[in-house]
Amino acid sequence: MARINIGNLTLNYEECGKGPALIFIPGLVGLHNAWSFQLDHFCKQYRCITFDHRGTGQSDKPVFDGAYSTQVIADDVIKLMDKLKIEKAHIVGTSTGGCILQNIALDHSSRVRACIFNNTWLTADEFITRVALTRKRIALSYGAEEYVKVSTMFTSGADQFRHNLDAVMALEKKALETVGSVEIVTARLDMMLAHNRRDEIHKIIKPSFIIGTVDDATIPYYFAEDLHSAIPGSEMLLFEDGGHYSYRRHPKKWNKTIEKFLSYAELKV
Repeated sequence: MARINIGNLTLNYEECGKGPALIFIPGLVGLHNAWSFQLDHFCKQYRCITFDHRGTGQSDKPVFDGAYSTQVIADDVIKLMDKLKIEKAHIVGTSTGGCILQNIALDHSSRVRACIFNNTWLTADEFITRVALTRKRIALSYGAEEYVKVSTMFTSGADQFRHNLDAVMALEKKALETVGSVEIVTARLDMMLAHNRRDEIHKIIKPSFIIGTVDDATIPYYFAEDLHSAIPGSEMLLFEDGGHYSYRRHPKKWNKTIEKFLSYAELKV
């Protein structure tokens, strides 16, 4: 892990492997550690990069109006690519990271080789809004630590608490150690609710793979179907279980599926 100044702030990032660039964007919790099951696998054939979002982990945590939006963080990714001298990359985004990837694919298409959208959405519906507002009320009423614990319940789901508890607790421990202020937490929840590129999604022309999970209690699986319908030529996979962290609950199947897709995508770009 290292810290890198991208011009307007410093990000904590991790890099491993050699080959075509493959960038992993975390979700709302924002921690690069969430991708640990993927880095070990993909570093064997790709130059893998992941990072802590601004406002999370060991990255800078600015507090000012406009500091947090999915488009601002998309710009952070482009600046990180510039700093690391990466012209184009395959990019994976999960949850809020998938919204960030939508911005990159639409606004910086020339920097993208292929897109993997994992457990993400187009724009918040009533269900997502209620989940996000519940998390926000927890943060405002009980503080950032209780927000992290409640968020773990929503994102991991009962299945991972039963079958993957050590990994769930390890990620939660890291989140508790590095969580930002309540002001930052609530600003990041607001950015989640503000995201909306629904009317433009059909303009994404890069090879795209979309993953959802049927038992996801944070982002309903039907958004994967919506994305699949909206993005021309996209592929889709639905996991039956895994909660919001399908890539951590079933890493072998997830990694194998995406590895196959990227091999195919390499032939098209």
